[in-house]
Amino acid sequence: MKRLVLLLMLTPIPVLAEPPSNPTDLHLRAQLKARQSTLISSEISARISQLKLHDGERFAAGQVLVGFHCNLEEAQLTKSQATLGKKLKTYEVNQQLEARRSIGALELAVSKAEAEEANADVRITQAMLDRCVIHAPFAGKVAEVIARPYQSVRPGDPLLEILDDKDLEVEFMAPSRSMPNLTTGKRFRVTLDEVAKSYQAEITRIGGKVDPVSQTIKVYGRIIDKADELLPGMSGAIEFVTNP
Repeated sequence: MKRLVLLLMLTPIPVLAEPPSNPTDLHLRAQLKARQSTLISSEISARISQLKLHDGERFAAGQVLVGFHCNLEEAQLTKSQATLGKKLKTYEVNQQLEARRSIGALELAVSKAEAEEANADVRITQAMLDRCVIHAPFAGKVAEVIARPYQSVRPGDPLLEILDDKDLEVEFMAPSRSMPNLTTGKRFRVTLDEVAKSYQAEITRIGGKVDPVSQTIKVYGRIIDKADELLPGMSGAIEFVTNP
C-alpha cells in the first residue's frame, strides 16, 4: 500500500494550458491618438517675428508656422550672391581669354574654383536663411503653443505642438493570450465617454512586442464611421462584434 501511495505522489499531474481569451469577453479601454504629431522646435538663436496661430486653430500643409528675425542672414546672402556674380563674370572672361591663348590653363582653373566656392557660400547662406522660417510638414491643428511672439529662443527650444486630427487611430492594450483572436480586419465598437456615442472600428495592426510584466500587447485600429467631432485624447470602452 505504501508503494502504491508513493507512485501516486510521484506521478506528474498534467497542467491544462489556459485557453486564449475571447475578446468578446474582455472589458478593454481605448484611447484616440493622432497618427501624425510633432513638437516644433527652434533650429537657431533668434527672436520670433511671426507666430500667429493659437491653440486649436487649423493650418494647411506648407503654411508658415513660425518666422524669425534674420536680418544678418539676409545681408550675408546678399553679399554672397554679389560675390558669386563677380566670380562668375571673372570666370567667363577668363574662358574667353584662354580661348585666345591670353592666359594659361592654371589661371582659368583657379577662376573656376573660385566661382564654385562662391556658389557654395551662397548655398550655405541660403540654408541658414531657410531655417528662419518653419513651414507646416502636414495639414492639421495646433495642440499647444509654447513660445510667444517677439520671444528670443535658442536652438532646441520648443515652440508649438501640432497634430493631424483628421488621421486618428484607436489604441488599446489587450491580454497577450488573446492574440489568436485579435486579427487584422476584426471589427469592434468603441463608445467614447466625451461624446457618449458608439462608432464602428476595425483592427489595423498588432503591436510588435508583448509586455512581459503586464502580459499585454498594443492593438491599433481605425474608426470606420465618419466622425468629424472626434479629437485626440478621447477615450472609451471597446466591445467586439461577434459576427462582423
